[in-house]
Amino acid sequence: MIGEEELKRTGLIDTHVHRVHPGRSPEFGNLGGGYIPGPAQEIHSRQTLLYHMVMEELRREFGMEEDAPLQQVEEERHKRYERDPQGYFRKLLDGENVVMHCLEVGSPVGGAPYTEQEIAYFDGSVDRKRQSFILRFERVLESVMKERLPFGQMTARYEDILSDQIEREDAVGLKSCAAYAGGLRIRFPDRHEAEKAYERILKGTKEEEDDKILNHYILLESMDIAAGYDLPVQFHTGMGGGSYIDFDTLNPVHLVPFLRHKKVFNRVKIVLLHGGHPHEEEASCLAAQFANVYTDFSGMHYLSSLKGVERMAALLEKAPLDKVMYGSDGVMFPEVSWFSHRHFRRQLAKLLNGLTAEGYMTERRARKAARMFQFDNALDCYTKLRDRVAKESQS
Repeated sequence: MIGEEELKRTGLIDTHVHRVHPGRSPEFGNLGGGYIPGPAQEIHSRQTLLYHMVMEELRREFGMEEDAPLQQVEEERHKRYERDPQGYFRKLLDGENVVMHCLEVGSPVGGAPYTEQEIAYFDGSVDRKRQSFILRFERVLESVMKERLPFGQMTARYEDILSDQIEREDAVGLKSCAAYAGGLRIRFPDRHEAEKAYERILKGTKEEEDDKILNHYILLESMDIAAGYDLPVQFHTGMGGGSYIDFDTLNPVHLVPFLRHKKVFNRVKIVLLHGGHPHEEEASCLAAQFANVYTDFSGMHYLSSLKGVERMAALLEKAPLDKVMYGSDGVMFPEVSWFSHRHFRRQLAKLLNGLTAEGYMTERRARKAARMFQFDNALDCYTKLRDRVAKESQS
């Protein structure tokens, strides 16, 4: 039998996580969902299974009685966190054996970028030597558009800034939030169409599709940069938070025309984040069909609450085992990534023990697969991580 403690001995590479800061945290009920504001949303979100699951994990962590009310657990959490936010987060991560945190540093979607002071504060919780950076296209485009340059100069400036950031930050990957910026049904606008859309945006006369046209044009052009630096590109797929995500194109199958495009096909590694949840079967199929497509467990193993093992199995239904990675999607609160690490190992142990019990793989093969998901596959996909993880492991 494979146990959680055995899995914990394998160093964990978190390929998808976000910075957190006490000044950035929303209402605590968001822990369980309810990202779109509304009447009594803070009450409804505390009635989700996910909220209860995290609270139970915290109750045990705090050594509280089994019958302690959830409100009491939350109050204890706030007391500990407010007393020392950095120390609280550090203590949660102690013993979780996370070798590397791959931070998507363009977060949050739709909000102001983190300040230098906020970044320094986060570094007080998570060792800087165990951080690697994923840069987001949309954040770079957003900064360049403020300069209001002519279109040709704007695109050249965008490419220069993105390339400079890749080199300066020693980035290990890139990310697109197309799901929040027009949807996963990627269009292929030509330069003339994109330029006209850009000009209307600057003039304040933009039409309904203009943001999508410009974002998709820049996204496709960015594939040349990704290929040049041999960087994988992450795509948010599946369910997301907020009202501005394109709910009609959450399924990663909408990316197929993009994956077939000559700038992408067998040229740039594409990582389907969150396993497309709740469309894991489609994400699994895409990872199997396209040699350059990978996927991960980030978020989906706990967002599915009671069906974590079932949804993880669905993601593995067709996907090659060497193309699926761990990610926490830790965001908003320090508890999210911490809970994800623990819950993932718990669910993974159940999944692999079930597969061996059914005779689908030997226990030896299951242990190898566990190491692949937690560690090896990340190094194969994000090749820039190899030297950094090797150096950190020796220190």
